[in-house]
Amino acid sequence: SHDVARLVDAMRSGQVQTLVMAGVNPVYDAPADLDFGGALKSVPHTAYMGLYENETATACQWFAPESHYLESWGDARAYDGTISLIQPLIAPLYDTRTIDELLAVFAGPDGAGGTSAHSLLRESWRDRAGGTFVEQRWEETLGRGLSHETQSARVSPALRWPALASLLSGIARRTDGLEIAFQRDPRVYDGSFANNAWLQELPDPVTKVTWDNTAVMSPATAAKLGVQSGDVVVLALRGREQRAPAFVLPGHADEAVTLRLGYGRQGAEEVARNVGVDAYVLRTHEAPYVDGPLKVERALSGGSPVRHELATTQMHWRLQGRDIVRQATIDEYRRDPNFTSAQNSRQPSLYDRYDYSKGDQWAMTVDLSKCTGCGACVVACQAENNIPVVGRDGVLKSREMHWLRIDRYFTGEENDAEAVMQPMLCQHCEKAPCEYVCPVNATVHSKDGLNEMVYNRCVGTRFCSNNCPYKVRRFNWFDYNREIAETVEMVKNPDVTVRERGVMEKCSFCVQRIRRAQINAQVEGRGVKDGEVVTACQQACPTQAIIFGSYTDPDSNIVRSLLEERTFAVLHELGTEPRVRYLARITNPNPDMEEKA
Repeated sequence: SHDVARLVDAMRSGQVQTLVMAGVNPVYDAPADLDFGGALKSVPHTAYMGLYENETATACQWFAPESHYLESWGDARAYDGTISLIQPLIAPLYDTRTIDELLAVFAGPDGAGGTSAHSLLRESWRDRAGGTFVEQRWEETLGRGLSHETQSARVSPALRWPALASLLSGIARRTDGLEIAFQRDPRVYDGSFANNAWLQELPDPVTKVTWDNTAVMSPATAAKLGVQSGDVVVLALRGREQRAPAFVLPGHADEAVTLRLGYGRQGAEEVARNVGVDAYVLRTHEAPYVDGPLKVERALSGGSPVRHELATTQMHWRLQGRDIVRQATIDEYRRDPNFTSAQNSRQPSLYDRYDYSKGDQWAMTVDLSKCTGCGACVVACQAENNIPVVGRDGVLKSREMHWLRIDRYFTGEENDAEAVMQPMLCQHCEKAPCEYVCPVNATVHSKDGLNEMVYNRCVGTRFCSNNCPYKVRRFNWFDYNREIAETVEMVKNPDVTVRERGVMEKCSFCVQRIRRAQINAQVEGRGVKDGEVVTACQQACPTQAIIFGSYTDPDSNIVRSLLEERTFAVLHELGTEPRVRYLARITNPNPDMEEKA
């Protein structure tokens, strides 16, 4: 931000005649006290290159559409200095250029204006290699994707403690009264990904709010201010104001308000525009992370509080003594390692048990000690299975279509609550309540243990959803794929059916991946190997909390996971016998810190 401040000063003083920007959006996200947009008007010639016509592109005289990285040639260095070659996966969809091609134009009359990015890359490597450049070496480097000999020498840097202390002092500013914390949003980041509808509809990991950002505060602070969730509050800081809906969050720090960045966009991006509020209007370059004192008041209209309805996917947050999520401290686990055993016993049943001992039998485990609730699995499932986006209005009517959701519960007291995350998807029950009530036999069971949906049989009675105790079935209220752009159609997975209006849908354990692996194994005259089938959620999980496989393979990872002492089934008392099992969350709290608290 300090470099931006110097640039703004130079712009205002007339030292900048031409300003070219690429891959940034300072008109939107530069510190408010710098007024980058106002300073930009002092520059005679301005140009912007980017993927979207954002706020900065709109304020510039020229806008050059940039090629997507999947369409581009280029190179980059890894953390250790190794150079990797960037190769396009698809041909450019539009008449766009890369940043390298743009810089070549600005290189001057002797530059390489009009030269393709591929040629620029080859010439760069030819100059780097000198006389040793040969076609074979170029092809070998392309094949590897990187050049091993470019690795940097290892260094052991010394930590500069005074600089670190100075940095921390800038982050942790002490203020009198309320303070405000600016955080990058875990979904749209700093606004760079705000035009992605998948991310806009992904619930916030903690608040579970979609299509919005909120002024988050603790119950004690909210009570002091007389504020409830959904009340619009006026945030006043250093002579600037912004309105935002409040959200009361158990466990949040008192005397503080958290406001997420990345919303309130005003560019030409259709999805991002006017979603949430712009937190950057309060953020200064001197205090980009924490600032104060903050003044918070309820917004009034005609003497009545202004309300903003939040599109939240989970209202209730108490377990109320139920064993839906099991957790224990490490000491409790050592004293009783079988504390979840009661949730693994079979319940009596009037139905004969089917023999599931032959062939592949698919199952999944989710380790709650590893799950952070990030939501990567939710978006991966959405991308893999062509799950539609319903928008803010749809979420407000509880019509979100996610096959996989992250349930969030709080434990402990309101002022010292701890969040617990639990991914919840179709449990693929061996005795599935949904199957008994379907009048058209649309939801059936496969021989390998999958609870399947036959879409062209479904007539939309929704009996199955009513009878599902896990509430993981989704009803397709509208034909969300009728009128979509050609480029959006290209996002669809061709291996998965695009469902029409009026059918139920749910997790299928990525059956298309299962059947593909089984067909390949059959062609090769063998069985499916452990780890050969990887579900989309499992593939995307950054902590590897999800394990999937066939439990008829005694040497598989899923069998080892199912034999863990921490394993339990959710709502086991109903006798549904789910194929999804959870591993209880084990924590290791510091007793000294608990005593101080």
